[in-house]
Amino acid sequence: MQRVAEVAGVSKSSVSLALRDDPRLALATRRRIQEVAARLGYRKNPVVASLMAQLRVSQSPRFHANVALVNCSQQRRIYEDPRYAELRRGLRERLDLSGYGVDDLWIMDRGMSGPRIRTILETRGVRGVVLLATVDTPPLFTDTPGVFDEFCVVLAGFDRSPVPIHRAAGNPFYASRRALEIVIEVGYRRPGLVVNNRMDRALQRGWSAGFLAGLQDAPVSDVNRPMPLFLDSANPESFRFWFESERPDVILTDHAQVMDWVRALGLQVPEDVGLMHLDLLPEMENWAGMRQNYALIGAAAAELVLSQLSHNEFGARSDAKLVLTESEFQPGPTIRY
Repeated sequence: MQRVAEVAGVSKSSVSLALRDDPRLALATRRRIQEVAARLGYRKNPVVASLMAQLRVSQSPRFHANVALVNCSQQRRIYEDPRYAELRRGLRERLDLSGYGVDDLWIMDRGMSGPRIRTILETRGVRGVVLLATVDTPPLFTDTPGVFDEFCVVLAGFDRSPVPIHRAAGNPFYASRRALEIVIEVGYRRPGLVVNNRMDRALQRGWSAGFLAGLQDAPVSDVNRPMPLFLDSANPESFRFWFESERPDVILTDHAQVMDWVRALGLQVPEDVGLMHLDLLPEMENWAGMRQNYALIGAAAAELVLSQLSHNEFGARSDAKLVLTESEFQPGPTIRY
């Protein structure tokens, strides 16, 4: 490394930054140093690199920099939603273990543009970016191509990026299929599905695909197949018509209002019909359902951005990964056991 520094006319620290393709060094300087290193036949010593990695792990974490958590939702106060508050907590706790803080930014704020976002991140010394995408997030990067090219970037939540980047998310297909398996195991035979159409579409039809696949593979032969109900809005009249036509004995849903709609029909839960929520929140103690483990999704996003930071991997990825976090079943009083 010393020889590379002498030939290139720079310091050893600049050589180290260039060989890691660190954006703190000007792009032209990085390329020049990398060309010198290649011409001199420089190769990283894997033994030394391994020892240095072990030393870094054994040391107590110290503050390195902030990772930007960029709220790409239409809602400024998105963290009042307990789902995203949990995701943010999981992200923050995992980054804290490695000496990184979290810097919040709302991409929809007035006056925001691609150059403005880049300037804010560079001014704050941010190198890692986690984009939080919700159901109302518009497609990203359509008006701001290249804005994150010099950053380690990860998407958390819904798939809203036409650019290939690492993403951490829940697994709605598994949640819906597992919920169906559970209600069949405890004896239900006419399971129905009632979900928000926009949400299911944003989840790439994960709710409905998991449900239909579970029906196809049901281990018992006497399971009936009521038609799913896709709602564009909370509509008790549409629900009543569907329920009277299909007569399910248990309903899988992402609508908490379904419990009120069932009772409005003069039915008891779970005596007359069971209910299973597909996206159970901590305060929903009066439901059985699937917890999506949002804190673990946030921690997975942190792991992805930390990996890129350690390897100096920036911008779009030809090897983009999707890390799915499984949900877990929480028993409750809305189904019979």
